[in-house]
Amino acid sequence: MPVLIEGVSVLLRKGSIHERYKGGYAQFLFDLNDYVSFTASNQLLCVAYKTHDEARALLKMLADKGMRVALINEEDPARTDAVLVDQVFGPSVRVWWIDLIPVSRSRKIKAEVKVESKEELKESSQEHILIAATYEETDEKEELRIKNWDQGEIAYPLDWQYENSKSLDLEFLRMAENRSYLNH
Repeated sequence: MPVLIEGVSVLLRKGSIHERYKGGYAQFLFDLNDYVSFTASNQLLCVAYKTHDEARALLKMLADKGMRVALINEEDPARTDAVLVDQVFGPSVRVWWIDLIPVSRSRKIKAEVKVESKEELKESSQEHILIAATYEETDEKEELRIKNWDQGEIAYPLDWQYENSKSLDLEFLRMAENRSYLNH
């Protein structure tokens, strides 16, 4: 199951946490603290932050606890357990185990229709999000490259709503509009 990527996130292979993190998965959850928002699927775990500095602090802590982190203690992208991913610019290092997929789908909102005072669902603006899936997941569902993922097939943080998401944050919208495709 893919995970939602929003803002600045640290993406980890869940199996690597069990294998290499000092103290295992339970210690990892304890070390995250309560204030961190994360989303987990069967194979991936995504920890969302507001700034790059906060995300880099987590990457440093992961390296200190035995994980192989891109650009900190592991130079080979094939052996990396964790990577920083920006919603606009993508991963800090290309790694073989994730595929970032932009998803666009129509949102439906309630709108009053004057015919007999009924409420109907009408097509609204597009919903644009970024998800991360393992290559195994995308191989299993190759047709999803053509057709979008269903909302029930993506792991979201608790109480997540598109209307309140980073995807609509002005800072990220501006970065996306002004992104240079030559350098990223």
